[in-house]
Amino acid sequence: MAYTLKQLQEEGIPRLLTGIQTIKEWEAKRNDILERWLNVIGPVPNPGQPKIEFQSIVREPDHFRIHLTYESANHDWVPANLLIPDDGGTELTPVNVEAELFTKKTKKRPAVLALHPTSNEGKDDVTLASGRVNRTYGLELVKRGYIVLAPDTITAGERVQPNEEPFHTASFYEKYPEWSAVGKMLVDHMYGVSLLERLASVHKIGAIGHSLGGYNAYFLAGIDKRVKAVVTSCGFAVFAGDPERERWGRRSWFSHIPKVSDFLAKEEVPFEFNEIAALVAPTPFFLWMGQKDRIFPHWEPAAQAVADIDKLYTILDVEHQFKALIGNEGHDFPSEIRQSAYTFLDEKLNPEN
Repeated sequence: MAYTLKQLQEEGIPRLLTGIQTIKEWEAKRNDILERWLNVIGPVPNPGQPKIEFQSIVREPDHFRIHLTYESANHDWVPANLLIPDDGGTELTPVNVEAELFTKKTKKRPAVLALHPTSNEGKDDVTLASGRVNRTYGLELVKRGYIVLAPDTITAGERVQPNEEPFHTASFYEKYPEWSAVGKMLVDHMYGVSLLERLASVHKIGAIGHSLGGYNAYFLAGIDKRVKAVVTSCGFAVFAGDPERERWGRRSWFSHIPKVSDFLAKEEVPFEFNEIAALVAPTPFFLWMGQKDRIFPHWEPAAQAVADIDKLYTILDVEHQFKALIGNEGHDFPSEIRQSAYTFLDEKLNPEN
């Protein structure tokens, strides 16, 4: 199924729950949405247990920062920062780090995959004190007692290819012409979830991100049900009313899903993002968006989509698992919103729950 741009202009977003009255009917539609999504973004194979190589360990005042790489699909290695709260019990060293992380029985903790926004620094933007204002959610969460894994996405941080600018995907598509950057990022993040599962002290796993990291987070939670809670900041937008729909297709820099451009050439889109966000249900889902967002300025149709998702959670009898906030802010993740998001994660990922 595809939607015409004329249809979106005249009718707004396609209603998610038209003709849906039972959970069984929703499951059938969900399967259809997932199949269409995977056909557009390309293969997302089930992840195996990733190999891990530890690069360095830094002890900060209240946590350890472990620089590592983990193997993803097609023998691609993903650089990441792993943050471990320091409870004063053990000094992590290159000699004991594997035993301490993978076999030692310690206090159970929640873990999160902290997915970075569009930042040349990648993982460092969300895990180091040098990160930008309102972006260091990985660092803030480890201080809150979370284990945090922050990987570099393709084209960012340590994954910028030689002779290529950050967030340029040309070399990726030369190697994988039938795939998509979105599919690749999802696979890498799923291997990251597998890494967190191996840690002996991890209880439940969540995902959090802003902007690029925001939609990566809910894309991931829609496909990988090992993610038990997700936070999306300024990462949810829809095709309806979008002044820049080609942002999702082929571009001269970061091309998310090339097949989208093939549909747009026919004045169509292959899906609407309320459908993709609906794949998250019934997983706990915190969504924040700003009415003054310069990147995604078309907040009104997105708000209609949010209402659709809320109705879905109500039909599934898990209304309390969805929380959406819309405010008069820009493309930002303000402190008060982050605190609300962290409280949400605390409630959903706490080892006592």
